[in-house]
Amino acid sequence: MSTFSRISNVVRAEVDDALNKMEDPKKMVRQMVRDMEDALDDAVVAVAQAMANEKLLARRIAQKREESALWARKAEDTMDAGEEELARKALFQKVAVDEAVNTLQKARDEAEEVTATLKQRLSELKAKLASARARQSTLAIRRQVVQEMRQDARVEAYDRFVRDVAREEATAEIYAEMADDAQLQEEFDQLERKQQVEAEMQVLKEKVKQSARQDDESKEEK
Repeated sequence: MSTFSRISNVVRAEVDDALNKMEDPKKMVRQMVRDMEDALDDAVVAVAQAMANEKLLARRIAQKREESALWARKAEDTMDAGEEELARKALFQKVAVDEAVNTLQKARDEAEEVTATLKQRLSELKAKLASARARQSTLAIRRQVVQEMRQDARVEAYDRFVRDVAREEATAEIYAEMADDAQLQEEFDQLERKQQVEAEMQVLKEKVKQSARQDDESKEEK
C-alpha cells in the first residue's frame, strides 16, 4: 500500500471515529483539519524520500558505467597482450555490469515516475487542506449528511475488499506457475550472456588485428 493510501485510510478511520464520539461539530471539523495537517507532513517526508532514492540510483548508475568502461579497457589491454582467455573473462564481467546498469536505469525511470506522482498528490493535498481550513464552518453543519454517507461507504469498502482478495488469489497462482520456469529462464540468460561476450570478443579481435595492420603499414613506410 502506498504512503498516500495509508494516509488516506488513517484520516478516514479517524474521521469515522470522530463522527461517532464527538458531540461538537466544530470540534470535530477542527480535529479533521489537524489530521490533514499531519497527513501533509507525512506526504512531504514521502516526497523527500522519493527524491533521495532517485538521486541515489543516479549515482549508482554512474558508478556502474565507470566500472563497465574499466572492464572494457582491461579486455582490450589483455587482448593486445595476447591473453585471449583473460580478455574473455574481462568481457564477462563487463556484460554483467552492463546488465546491472540496465536494471538500475529501469529502477530510476520508475523512481522518477513515483516522484512526479508524489509531488502532484502533495500539491493536491495542500489544496484540499487550504479548502478545508476555509470551509470549517460549512463542513461542521454537514455532519449528519456525512454520517449517512458513511453507511454506504462501508458497503463499498467491503465490496472492494472482496475484489482485492480475488485479485490477490489470482496473482498468487500466476507467481506459482512462474516459479517453475525460473531455472529454465536462468539457463537462457546465461546462454545470452555467453553469446554477447563472444560477439564482443570478435569486435575486440578485429580491433586488435586492425591495430596490428596499421603498425605493420607504418613500419613498411619507414
